Amino acid sequence: MLHPASATVADLHDLIERRDTSPSTVRLPVHPALADAFPTGLAAGTVYSLTGSTTLALALLAGPSQNGSWCAIVGLPDLGVEAAAGWGVDLDRLILVPDPDANQWVGAVAALAEITDVIVAAPSRITPGDLSRLAARLRSRQTTLVVTGPWPRAATVQATTVGWDGLGQGHGCLLRQHLRLDITERHEPRSIHLTLNPHQATPQSSPLAGSLQYFAGTPTVLPRPSSNTSRGPQ
Repeated sequence: MLHPASATVADLHDLIERRDTSPSTVRLPVHPALADAFPTGLAAGTVYSLTGSTTLALALLAGPSQNGSWCAIVGLPDLGVEAAAGWGVDLDRLILVPDPDANQWVGAVAALAEITDVIVAAPSRITPGDLSRLAARLRSRQTTLVVTGPWPRAATVQATTVGWDGLGQGHGCLLRQHLRLDITERHEPRSIHLTLNPHQATPQSSPLAGSLQYFAGTPTVLPRPSSNTSRGPQ
């Protein structure tokens, strides 16, 4: 039997655990092509583990970006900026940290959580303590993290390619990718077939590569502004 004081501490730990894992009521918009897969949008402050499609990772940035959100990509130097623009991602509000040192990964993501709504990042090794602290930072800042690989305690999105359209008589361009998505959020699984057409979004006509903000390592940022429309480096 627990001592009353111990019982109180246990109750507090239980309350904190339940509050820390409570679902966010804030949802981020998604690109119309993803509306069936994410009918209520992305949960703000949540970590998603995405495997099987970097195209889908870019598509997940498109909705928030088109809605005025700042976004970031961490540790994915080969992710095509042109492809991001093709989905309608606003390159003027996109921060790139292409190749952070492994020891800087947590710091980079935590700093970006102060100023962005969505971060797409390659997975990195992380200690249990850093994992908990980063999750708390994301929740408090209502920043969504999409990790392009397995990740502990994350909502999962498994993309499996089931076919392509566009190749005729052995030549041509790949126009549409057919995917099966297996999604689990809050222990509730769902599956959906989805067709992605990277050319269905109107590319941005004005952004140039020079408008992108690159950081070689951990970005130094000021505290996040309170207004959603003024997020980003100051």
